Amino acid sequence: MSRYIDVKYYIETPDPLKKAVELIATMQSTGTWSGVKQETKKLIKKFGAKVKDIKELKKINKIHLPTKRKIKGKLNCAEAVISYPWENFGKNIAMLLSTVAGEVYDLSELTAIKVIDINFPIEYLNLFKGPKFGIDGSREIAYAYDRPLFGAITKPCVGLTPKQISKIAYEVSMAGIDFIKDDELLADASYNTIAARSREVGKALETVFKRTGKKTMYAFNITDNPDKVLKLHDIAVKNKAKAIMFNVLTGGFNTLNMLAKHTQVPIHCHRDFAVSTFRSPYIGITSYVFTKLTRLAGGDQIQCGGISGYLYEDDSEVLKSFDACLENLGNIKKSLPVSSGGMWAGTLPINLRKIKHNNFMFLSGGGIFGHPDGGYAGVKSILSAYEAIKKGIKLEKYNCEYLQKAIKKFGRVEY
Repeated sequence: MSRYIDVKYYIETPDPLKKAVELIATMQSTGTWSGVKQETKKLIKKFGAKVKDIKELKKINKIHLPTKRKIKGKLNCAEAVISYPWENFGKNIAMLLSTVAGEVYDLSELTAIKVIDINFPIEYLNLFKGPKFGIDGSREIAYAYDRPLFGAITKPCVGLTPKQISKIAYEVSMAGIDFIKDDELLADASYNTIAARSREVGKALETVFKRTGKKTMYAFNITDNPDKVLKLHDIAVKNKAKAIMFNVLTGGFNTLNMLAKHTQVPIHCHRDFAVSTFRSPYIGITSYVFTKLTRLAGGDQIQCGGISGYLYEDDSEVLKSFDACLENLGNIKKSLPVSSGGMWAGTLPINLRKIKHNNFMFLSGGGIFGHPDGGYAGVKSILSAYEAIKKGIKLEKYNCEYLQKAIKKFGRVEY
């Protein structure tokens, strides 16, 4: 049985590498800046973190994080692995992060500190249930098999009434969309409550199902105080919601974990604010680590950034987050990775080429509702693009007015 999780860091420091890495291990487990007599050898042996590996990299001159220390000379750079006894924090992602990515960022000895990866032993993974629905459950609800799921984000982000949102939900559902979600900026607003919105949207989508047989998931954003999240879930599900949405870092990993145990529908996880922790290479955690933790906490569908979209990261980093959704984590189900952020019909070819499989959601906001002929046409342009790709026809030559208008509006197709 493994008592430890292994955490891989990138660090920069003016100090000797061994000294700096041992300081992290000490400060993030049993030690403090001054020795205390209660920190016995027996206690350290059981609860102390251990330095497992230090890989020295190049030396640099630039100081990437502010520090009050007076630094002269070059900085030492390294990748280091520290093993933490998971008994120290147990089944508690908030405390896991407090341990491996907490006060370590305060250390003046470090001019860069980034959590690159966390490797969980099977014994730790077994403490968690993970996603309740995952990829297969999401597919079953939408009756969408052997292809990507296609999704829409309601636009404009805020300001619409429940009836206005139900109208556009009806429109894109009639066009054949698998999934619709609230924008992350809209939750239980005074002018558009979860109760009112889920009631109106539920009726609209039920009408679509009766007319066409199409089941569409609509994810209502229930991000709120922990004591309210489950209540909002219950309200949405009572109104026939087929999914819910949660802003993970602002809402909290532990709240997500609580919600995952309670939920009756898939949880769509948004990464807003989380990007502040992984956009810089010199501080925070990587998007890969964030996605892995979101999956562990129970996220069924996880936004990973957009392939060839308008977001900051390059496609290789997005694909690493895809890996975090799909890699083997013991009994933890696979989450559905979501490509979102500037997606439209013309970015579907490069998504399929780079992702190399169909187990993902292609999610569009402006790429659907910004279509010259509206949301219905926007959905049809994407579905037509997928048909063209399957037939081996260039999108520019495919006989679909909706698709050609999208290309004229949004620009060059990405292959």
